[in-house]
Amino acid sequence: MNIRVAVIEPVGGHGGMNLYDYSLCRGIVTAGVEATLYTCDKTDEKGDESFPVKRPYRNIYGASRAWLRGLRFLRGSIQALADASRSGHQIAHFHFFHVGMLELFNVLLARAMGLQVVITAHDVEAFKEGLSVPLFVHWVYRAARRVIAHSQVAKRELIQGLGIDEAKIDVILHGNYLDSIEHGITRKMAREHFGIPADKRVLLFFGQIKDVKGLDVLLEGFSLALANDANLHLLIGGRVWKTDFSKYQDIIDRRGLAPHCTLQIRYIADAEVPYFHRCADLVVLPYLRIYQSGVALMAMSYGNPVLVSDIEGLLEVVSDGDTGFVFRSLDPHHLAVRLGEIFATPGHRARIAQEGLRTVSARNDWGRLGEQSRDCYQRALQVES
Repeated sequence: MNIRVAVIEPVGGHGGMNLYDYSLCRGIVTAGVEATLYTCDKTDEKGDESFPVKRPYRNIYGASRAWLRGLRFLRGSIQALADASRSGHQIAHFHFFHVGMLELFNVLLARAMGLQVVITAHDVEAFKEGLSVPLFVHWVYRAARRVIAHSQVAKRELIQGLGIDEAKIDVILHGNYLDSIEHGITRKMAREHFGIPADKRVLLFFGQIKDVKGLDVLLEGFSLALANDANLHLLIGGRVWKTDFSKYQDIIDRRGLAPHCTLQIRYIADAEVPYFHRCADLVVLPYLRIYQSGVALMAMSYGNPVLVSDIEGLLEVVSDGDTGFVFRSLDPHHLAVRLGEIFATPGHRARIAQEGLRTVSARNDWGRLGEQSRDCYQRALQVES
């Protein structure tokens, strides 16, 4: 069966989805699918792709009024889906973190144009109240022929929370970031880039700063760990998402952490990402809730050990003492204890990091995931009896 898929993903380079988008499209093209990526104008050219990349979502981010950006989004969707239909694509593959009016419009327009709908539910439930409209969520997922979950916890919530038929769901893991690793940047270069001394033990918190990511827990645990190891240093990189950094700055000020922290509270461009990961001795994910984590997979792809909270979405990625380290969620005291244990045995830390890299190289290989995505598309195109 000749399968042609329009991957509709408007976030792209605006929010770090571009690396995922390109890897997904490479994987499904390698599996024999014809793919076109439709994304936003913030997504950089790669120049060596085996699939077309079109950017109909123009000026949908920035300081313009919300209603104007919304109209631009609708224009981009109409252009993308019209082009996909006209070009003979059979499937529109959407990627949702929440479901509001714009997401509902996309799905209904795709169906009206004769495209079958596949949805990757990156977040089943939005991590900010008011982003999703329950009735729209119901309509959107009912209209989809297939739904992709990146984890078992996401699959369970799709079934139990949204009432989606289990037979309609495919669990396909989030892929690794090996294709985007920059090997020319050394640890020394990375430390100099941020002005962090070479002898520091650097903890990295990386990615969008959301309330559910538990940065406050990390700061409190870091403060406790400093009492036993003054050589620790915390590097925080990422922009704030629908919250206020002042709550975290208050902890930094109250605990006297400023001399031990390097703050990069901003959008991190792709070219700078390697500096963060090459700088780190340990990447910490103190999340309170998550369905899957691209940050964990990126850290492991760079060969960094990870310390994660013991929530389901992360325990599907990390096995304690095997591919990473685990602490009790919402427990800064246990986080501090784990930090002491981890840095007491550097050889063990290096072995764990290598095992994590080996695991994501095999388990989260985009070639294998591309084949699973192709099979999902084939099921979406099968005639219902």
